[in-house]
Amino acid sequence: MSLDTEHSEFARLIAQHQRAVQGYILANVPRWGDADEIWQETSVRLWLEFDKFQRGSNFAAWAIRVAHFEILTWRKKVSRNRLVFGDDFLQCLESEQGQFTSQQSQDRLKALDQCLQNSTEHQRELLSRFYEPNRQVEQIAEAMKCSVDAVYKSAQRIRKMLRHCIENRLQNAELYS
Repeated sequence: MSLDTEHSEFARLIAQHQRAVQGYILANVPRWGDADEIWQETSVRLWLEFDKFQRGSNFAAWAIRVAHFEILTWRKKVSRNRLVFGDDFLQCLESEQGQFTSQQSQDRLKALDQCLQNSTEHQRELLSRFYEPNRQVEQIAEAMKCSVDAVYKSAQRIRKMLRHCIENRLQNAELYS
């Protein structure tokens, strides 16, 4: 395969499956900035190891597997942070990730967007601050005049509310389709 053909094929596959891989990374990493860094590292690793990819096999599954190892590398770097998910949780997510199609991922993102629109301004502001790159939880707590623990608990409640909202929207969409 010529280098130009290889570049074209890689670009096509990465564009086609980027959202699924980024979604997997975001599901496993608490901060957008960290997820973006892991996505960049994953993209580089995918390109460097593209010759190992078996043409005709599932690129998304392969890319997500590469992302999984990049997440593990990132976790080792930040293992002192209490927001890092455990290995068991990551394995559970990984097994569930394979069950989602690209369309399902898009449906979930659309539902998330709708659920965020229906959340309160305070909830959106907290999540925005919480996932802002290079923002420490202590800074958020100080700005919102509450404890660090209260910020973590609020973020957890909002994520739970969003998860239920997304699940309800997806179930309702299935009923009416």
